[in-house]
Formats: sequence, structure tokens, C-alpha cells
Amino acid sequence: MLKQVEATILLIGFPNAGKSTFFNILTGGTRKVSNYSGVTVDVGHGDIESNKNEGLQLKLIDLPGVYNLIPTSYDEAVTVQSLLDLNDYHQADKVVVLLDYQRLEASLSLGLAVRDVVGDENLVFVINKDDESEINAEMREEIKQRTGVQTLSTSALQNNGKVLDDFLRTLSYANKIDLKNKLPMTEESVKYFRKTPELDRISLKSDTEISSTINWYHDKSRDVLEKVIAPKNTKAKITEKIDRFVLNPFFGGAIFLSIFYMIFHALYTWAGPVMELVETAIGGVGELLTGIMPEGLLQSLIVDGVIGGVGGVLVFLPQIMFLFFLLSLLEQSGYIARAAVVTDKLMGYFGLNGKAFLPYMSGFACAIPGIMAARTLSNPRERVATIMTIPLITCSARLPVYILLIGTFVPKQTVLGIFDSQALSFFFLYFLGSAAALVIAKVLRLSFFKGESGNFIIDLPLYQRPSLKAAFMQAWRKGKAFLKKAGTIILALSIVIWVLSTFPKANPDLLVGKTEAQVASISLEQSMLGTMGRTVEPVIKPIGMDWKMGVGLLVSFGARELFVSAMGTLYALGDVDEESESLRQRLINEKDPVTGKPVYSLAVAWSLLIFFVFALQCTGTMGVLRKELGSWKVPLIMFTYMGTLGYLGSWIVYTYLS
Repeated sequence: MLKQVEATILLIGFPNAGKSTFFNILTGGTRKVSNYSGVTVDVGHGDIESNKNEGLQLKLIDLPGVYNLIPTSYDEAVTVQSLLDLNDYHQADKVVVLLDYQRLEASLSLGLAVRDVVGDENLVFVINKDDESEINAEMREEIKQRTGVQTLSTSALQNNGKVLDDFLRTLSYANKIDLKNKLPMTEESVKYFRKTPELDRISLKSDTEISSTINWYHDKSRDVLEKVIAPKNTKAKITEKIDRFVLNPFFGGAIFLSIFYMIFHALYTWAGPVMELVETAIGGVGELLTGIMPEGLLQSLIVDGVIGGVGGVLVFLPQIMFLFFLLSLLEQSGYIARAAVVTDKLMGYFGLNGKAFLPYMSGFACAIPGIMAARTLSNPRERVATIMTIPLITCSARLPVYILLIGTFVPKQTVLGIFDSQALSFFFLYFLGSAAALVIAKVLRLSFFKGESGNFIIDLPLYQRPSLKAAFMQAWRKGKAFLKKAGTIILALSIVIWVLSTFPKANPDLLVGKTEAQVASISLEQSMLGTMGRTVEPVIKPIGMDWKMGVGLLVSFGARELFVSAMGTLYALGDVDEESESLRQRLINEKDPVTGKPVYSLAVAWSLLIFFVFALQCTGTMGVLRKELGSWKVPLIMFTYMGTLGYLGSWIVYTYLS
């Protein structure tokens, strides 16, 4: 039975002030912790874990980070909208503004602005990152006297949130919060709201008036703190010294490339053995169920459809979790914000700013989190241009196809005395996707989404020691999201593909005397999926592909990595993966029944590879695009232009290499 929530608390603060850290600690949740402004772009809800031992039931709502109450992006507007709607469905009993001790004067200016909206009796200040307990009780009382707001000083890393938990339970939750004053707003900032604010809750002002208001709050904050506290600047000095190298035009680029090279190198080195264990475990489950269940359609559905389809995707779970574990360490340390600064000049050449770096970076794991991360871009034209090119970034789902085709058809030899030809092929495919994304973004910014780039203003946090626990939680959250995708979209697609590949049943006369693998191959050829493959064969013949490759392409629209298992079934090899020698040898030996020539060649392999680089073959991505952009128009345009690029690119490569 669910416990009744009696009090709701809104968490507001600067990006990287520690809101998500406290949210995770207090609720046992898995909110992402980040040092990159705007990464937390949704709203977190959770019940405080200590509720089970207390009569008062507290619920936390973690809102996206903001610097002031004048939104300049969609995620900032979510927070301001929550305050504007306090009289309606976003009712709360208390607002907690988390102040960053390392940026105390600036973050207090936000707190004072919130105070004027909700009233000092409904507000509390919690100063985070006071790791050395430098703010004593006398200082806290002085801040309260000067602002009228009850104040706590603590450290999320030092006391696991218990001090904050106990503090929250001493507060009075007698009344719901109402909006006390209108919020000053510019016409430009109103555009970021999902719904237009009620006019009786905002006061439209000019840019000059808004700037004066923001400056007034900064001056007021400085007055409050002038005789109260002077935070030590040791960390600031260390950060300044490190940034001389990290943000240097030459050394910064070299450090950036080195860090991300090491990430991807470690990704494949660490995740490889775990992926093999997962693959073995999935195969064992399939064999176990085969032995337990009687033969028939149900066994085929469970083993071949569900276990085979979803299991083939689950193999990549360790890789995704490793990637986000490492990215979380970088985010917490403060480096990701610097990476955005380092790449800002490069992004500027393509009509974007440095904040587009993170969505593109996320796209290397999966386009879905990259598309969602694009909410951080304040310029709507830049945001859509970025979203329309993120799927071109080489995601992990393409890797099995790359491994199979490059390992089979690209001769392993040394280039220029030091480079491996297969490694260079991988690099070229990654580079091609990334370069295409940036070039097309530039074309879009010069045509359909013409306009000046948004201002690149980013908060550079002080460097700090990352938390392994927070990184593990981030990896676990991404892993759960991936499992949810595998358990819903991919499961449904696997069942659909199983139905298409199973029915109608093949002529029994064709199956007499055939092995189990041969029966599977003939059944697939006679199925609806086989018919669809033969239907598209005339279209893909000019790029060197036959109907079997057509079936593989159709299956891969459910999940790109399913191309490999589809080839194994078509060639009567049973359960295979991208490393299977039997599949590789069969591809090499496959002959055209009419001409007697090899079906596969270096030209055909590169035709397939180029198609996978460009084509949008992911229904999950299409669904997220529809959700983020509000209609099917842009997703369908993306599907069309990327499919056209894939086809033309494949035709050029096949024609040239043939």
C-alpha cells in the first residue's frame, strides 16, 4: 500500500549546485549528477526514504537548474513554469533553494528572486559544498536576519544528506505556497514555455529593465554577504591554474582528444569481456528453454523471437553502462563544461555553439539521449538543426555490423608502416558520420534554420573529486533506460519480426531431409519477410545488394544490430554474432546462383557500411523525435533525407570499388 504524501518540496538552484546529488541521496533515486549546465532537463519526483520511519511523508521535486528566473532555454522554463503554476497543479508546501558555497554571491541572488515570488516564510536556503564546515551557526543566523529566510549549511559529500533530512523535518508545512508577486519577463523568454503563462502572473519588461532587475538582485546578494562570510578561494586558484592548460587553444585540443580517445579505448577494452559473459548467459537461457519447452510455435516465439531478438540487443548493455559511467566521472569533475568551451570554436564554423557538443557526444552511445540533451540549446533553430543531425553520429548499435563486415572483407594490413587497415576503416566510419552531421548542420543553418547562433554562456564549475557512487548510479540509470527500451520497443519489434519471418509456413515438401538450420533458412525465404526482401531487391540491386541483404536491412530498422542475426538465419547458420567464423566464411563463399560470381565483395561490404552510416534505421529514435518535436513532420523529413544519403553514398562507393 502506497504511503500518503503530506508535504511537497521544490528543489531549485544553479546547475551543478548539488540538487540532483541531494535528490539521489534523500530519495534513493537515480537522478543524473552533472557539471554541465542544462544536462538535467526533466523533473525528478521522489519520496524521501526516511518516510518509512516518520509520520510526516515528504516528497521532493527536483527542478532543472537555473541562474535566474528569466528563462533562456526550454529546461529553465520548466523551473519557472513550476513557480508560476503554484496556484494550480504545481502546489508545494516549501521551496528549497540550494546555494552553491563556491558561487555563493551569485546563487544567493537567485534565492532572493525566488523569495520575492513565494515569500520568505515558504522558503529555505541550503548552502551546499561547505565541506570544511566554514559557515557556523552565527553566520547562518546573520543570513536569516538579513534575508528573512531560514538557512542551513551542509555538504552532500560529507554527511550523506542526513543533516538536510533532519532539517527538512523541523520545518512547518502548514500552508500551501501561493504566488506572491508577478514575475518580470521578456517577450523572448516567454517563447520557451510549453504553455503561455497567464498574464496576471507575469509582467512583460524590456531587456534593459530585466538586466537592471538581475543586477539589483546581485547587488542585494553582495550586501547580504559582505559582512557575513568570505569563502576561501583555494579551489578557485587551483581551478584557474588547471584551466590555463585545459582551455589553452593548443593544449586544450590535445587534452580533449586524448581524454576521449582513452574513453573509447577503455570502453572496448573493459566492456568486451562482460559483453561475452552476457552473450553466453543469453545463449544459455535460450538452450535451457529449448530443452524445457515442447517444440512448436510457442517455443519458437519465446526462444527465437523474444530471447533471440531482445537478447541480441542486451549484449550491448555493458558497453552503454561503461560509457555513461566514464562520462559521469568527467561531468562531476567539471571537465565536460570545459570540453564544450574547447569545441565552441569548431562548432561555430558549422552554425552551432559549444553547447551542441554534449548532444553529439551522447549520440556515440545512442541517438536517443543525444536528442533529449539538445533541450539545453536555447536557440530553437540551433536545437532543431542539431537534432536533425544527431542520428548520423555512429552509435553503439552499428558496431556489430561494422565488426562483421570490416573483419570479413577489409584485408588486415599495415598502412604507412604504423596504422592498421581495419582500425583505420573503423576510424573512417566514425569520422564520416561525425563530419556529415556537422556539414549538414551547417547547410541547415544556412537554409531552413537561418539565423544568428545563440550566445554561448556557460558556467565553469570548480574542479572537484568525482563520486564513484554517483557514477555507478548514472550508469545504472542509463542501463535501466536501455533495458526499458529493450523490454518494450525492441520486444514488440522482435515479435513482429518473428511473425513476419514465421508465416506463412513453407511448403513441407521443401523441408524433407533438411537440417534444422536449413529448415530455418528455407522457412525465412518463404515467409512474409522473405517476400518483402525480394520485393525491395530491384531497388537495392544497383548498390550491390540482393534480397537477403534486403531482409537484413528491413530487420535492422527495428534495431541495427539485428542485421547480424538475420544474416545467420538466412544462411542457415543458426545463432551467430559478429565474431562468428562460420558466418564470415559463409559470406565469403556465397555465390550468385545465376552468374556464379561471389555475392559479397569489398565493394558490397562498403556499400552496406556506407548505408548504415547514413540511414536512419531506428524506430526508437523516430518515436523520441516525435515526442521532442511535437509532430511527425521533421522525423519523416529526417528519415527521407538520411535514407537518400545512404542510398546515394552506397551507389557511389559500390560503383567506384566495382
